[in-house]
Amino acid sequence: MNTAVHDPQNILAAIADSDRFLIQQVFRPIGNEYRISIPTPGSTDEGRPLLFVKQKKLTIKEDIRFRLDPDADAHLFMIKSKTVFEFRGRHEVLDEHGQAIGVLEKDFGKSLLRSHWHVRDAAGVELFEAYEASWVVALVRRLAGLISDWLSALTWLPFNFVLMRDGAPVGTYRRVLGKLRDRYVLELGPEFEGDRRLVLAFAVALDSLQDR
Repeated sequence: MNTAVHDPQNILAAIADSDRFLIQQVFRPIGNEYRISIPTPGSTDEGRPLLFVKQKKLTIKEDIRFRLDPDADAHLFMIKSKTVFEFRGRHEVLDEHGQAIGVLEKDFGKSLLRSHWHVRDAAGVELFEAYEASWVVALVRRLAGLISDWLSALTWLPFNFVLMRDGAPVGTYRRVLGKLRDRYVLELGPEFEGDRRLVLAFAVALDSLQDR
């Protein structure tokens, strides 16, 4: 095995240098798992996995770790709830030493109509806010289950997000259609400035923490 492939500094450098990532959900009977890779330009096919993500189930605090190896205990960074049974939608992102990288925060008021999140760095500066790109899809997803049981399947309509800073778009997060398992492409524009670990944590949080 090429140990350089799993070297933390190599992985961090690859993450910092990329503006495009693919998040692939992995089917597991217990817990959510994901693989994060950098696809070839213009492709939505999975590239060589950089990170393997596991969400622990049946825990009183959310604990989602971004690992270099799916079977290893060591992790590069993680999402951790700030308190037991976090009701405010605030989750810390910590590095491998437990130092804060930033915070993911769901805006429950705005999310009543369409999902809305804020991502801040360790100093509390907002890197971006993100919300569902389509009002129509957002409303259909929320109303379908209330109107009729047979319409409840519409709550699983694919949802796409736009990442904004100071009123301008800095990235997108879009579902790849036609795939059995959830697969999303995260693209950052040249205007984006910030730690890409926070963006990857946000991307996984959308699927694993958000109540659709």
